[in-house]
Amino acid sequence: MNIAILAHIDAGKTTLSERILWAAGKILRAGDVEDGLATMDYLPEEKEKGITIEAGISNFMWRDIWWNLIDAPGHIDFGMEADTALEAADGAVLVISAADGIQPQTYAAWEKLKSLNKPCVIFFNKTDLPESRLEESFWEIEEQFGVNPVLLSWPVKNEGVWDVLSGTFLKHNDEGREDIFDFLEEKGEMENLRREACEAASTADDKLLEKLLSNKIPETAELLAGLQKLFYKGSHILCYAGSAKKNVGIRSLLNGLSFFLKPQEIKSKELGQVIRYRSFAGIGEVAIFKSYKNLKKNKFPDGLKFYRIHAQNLSEVSEISCGDIYAVKGMLHKKIGDYSPLLQMRIECLKSEDWAQIDDALKSIERIDHSMRITENKNDGSWTLHAMGAVQFDFILSRLKREYHCKVKAGEPSVEFHEVLSRNLNAVENFCQIGEASVSISLSAEMLENERCEIASEIPAVISALEEFCEAGVLGKGSLRGIKFILHKLEISGNATQNATQAVVKKACLDAAKMLVEPSAVEIHEPWVDLTVQCPSAHAGAVTKDLLARGAKILNSDGDGKKHRFYANAPLSKLARYTTELLSITRGGGNYAMKFAEFRGKN
Repeated sequence: MNIAILAHIDAGKTTLSERILWAAGKILRAGDVEDGLATMDYLPEEKEKGITIEAGISNFMWRDIWWNLIDAPGHIDFGMEADTALEAADGAVLVISAADGIQPQTYAAWEKLKSLNKPCVIFFNKTDLPESRLEESFWEIEEQFGVNPVLLSWPVKNEGVWDVLSGTFLKHNDEGREDIFDFLEEKGEMENLRREACEAASTADDKLLEKLLSNKIPETAELLAGLQKLFYKGSHILCYAGSAKKNVGIRSLLNGLSFFLKPQEIKSKELGQVIRYRSFAGIGEVAIFKSYKNLKKNKFPDGLKFYRIHAQNLSEVSEISCGDIYAVKGMLHKKIGDYSPLLQMRIECLKSEDWAQIDDALKSIERIDHSMRITENKNDGSWTLHAMGAVQFDFILSRLKREYHCKVKAGEPSVEFHEVLSRNLNAVENFCQIGEASVSISLSAEMLENERCEIASEIPAVISALEEFCEAGVLGKGSLRGIKFILHKLEISGNATQNATQAVVKKACLDAAKMLVEPSAVEIHEPWVDLTVQCPSAHAGAVTKDLLARGAKILNSDGDGKKHRFYANAPLSKLARYTTELLSITRGGGNYAMKFAEFRGKN
């Protein structure tokens, strides 16, 4: 079974992943993120920044079940990594800091889980901190997520946890692992929680309901059966609590996952699903792959090698199993998902002789990372990187230097605008002659409601010319969208070679497009995002003032007296360096999440 670990940044997601691997005996020492020793954060940039950038994959055995664990990024710039992780997962653990409660990216992760219909359990982390407010965080679930929480482990004085399902107390033994001990304190709290769990499970199990109505105490097996039915019902969510840092509550969480999660049924006849591409030292580019078949080495397709993944390490395997996750070398690259990068950055060579090397490196990075796009600026030999955020740009530039030994000059990130046709355009005529070849062309254009570019022609030179024209744009602000070119006439004469003729056709078409689409017929559209901002209530006024100054439209807000949350639409161009400025005006207490909403015309 495959599980993804999701969370708001700094909720302790990677620390939990490390403790799970240690508790299962996969690693000998659980590393800490702040020390740069986490197994799952293996990239130098991850160690330096203390954030997850690439979804780390590992595996372990627990209760005779083989698990693949996917540690997904929490930072908003790497949201596509989390999306692809969820595509391969049978379910997820949503980590919530008991000290901070539900944060913007927590809610974004929950919405993502709901949209993909992925089951999950919640792990309340950091219950060992003095500022922990487990009970408040617990009831936030009902208010924010609209489901009823069922708590199945209860931390006691940082010594251990009551496991509600089994009715046992778990704390560290001499080896530092969680084990069963006798403990009488706070047993009443555990019994209350067990009774609440029975009542919740009875809503999905008639036999359990009959037993409760008869004032009989359900056996553990009966409670487990009821909770298993409840897990997929959608009205409740099962929750665990503890401290990943202190290795408290991990065993209860793992047991719960093994009890409740079921592997997804796979009916596909294909070999499998590619969910990501990645580069591994000594092996090169491989596809991260979810198998849809059971195959042994003598049945592997020609040219394919399969590997088991543990963080940055690969080990070749002689058979693959349906539903399992592997790395595969030799599979052709394919497009993965749809993606709309919102920021762009121009880069250029420091030395002209390095152009070919840098171009190859950028194409390699683009093949591996489908959350970015690269376009070559043929007029001056530079490139434009298209990505989601400043942190992602830093990562790409770092990879260029570290992995490909390329030195480049990079500009500042800017918002990626769209140029959109604002009216229909009547046909124009153009004539072009070079040498013995001459071309006469007639071209018009119509507006499209969606921001696409369509070309009503099957002639390769015409298509190439108009695609190049749209990519360059008219006003120099971005690519041209919302346009359909219509070719009315194309007359070719002369005895030139085919290549020479195609070159004249392309030039004639480009010149006609420039004559046709004047700057007055184009308007600028900019990206707007849905923004959720959370801050201490004392700073709500300052945050409101700052949002309005950025041109944001505040749609709603709520709070509990301690923290306040704003829901807004905002132009992305006004959110440059927002992380730093939000932390400044909230004295380190603010955070936010955003997702692309739409491109809008500038008023």
